[in-house]
Amino acid sequence: MDRYMQMAIEEAKATKAEGGSPFGAVLVRGDQVLGRGRNLMIQNNDPLSHGEMEAIKAAGLQESYADTVLYTTAFPCLMCAGAIVRYQIPTVIIGASWEHNAPSREFMTLHGIELLEWRLSECYQLVE
Repeated sequence: MDRYMQMAIEEAKATKAEGGSPFGAVLVRGDQVLGRGRNLMIQNNDPLSHGEMEAIKAAGLQESYADTVLYTTAFPCLMCAGAIVRYQIPTVIIGASWEHNAPSREFMTLHGIELLEWRLSECYQLVE
C-alpha cells in the first residue's frame, strides 16, 4: 500500500475514533498532498462533510485539478462523484467498494474518470 492511501486510512481511523463514519480521503498532485479529509457528518452535523468533499475543500481552489489523484478508503457516493467530475479529478484510487456503488461508478466512468479499485482488507475492516 502506498503512503497516500495510508494517509486516507489514518483519516478514516481518526474520524472513527471521534465517533464519526470511518471514511477518509487525500488529494495529491505529484508527490504533494493538497488536502486531507475525513467524514465529519456526525461531528459537524453536516450531511455534506464526506471525506472526499473535505479533502477537496482542504486543498482549496486550484487553477486545475487535471494532474491530481484522489485516494479514498471507500467508493465515493454520488454526491462526491459529482464533485470529482465537476473539478475533473482524473484518477480516483479506491480502497473498498460494494455493489451499491454502481450509480456513482457509472457516472464517473461516463465522464472519463479513471477508477482504480484496490480492494484493501484494511479499508473493508474500517466499516465492519
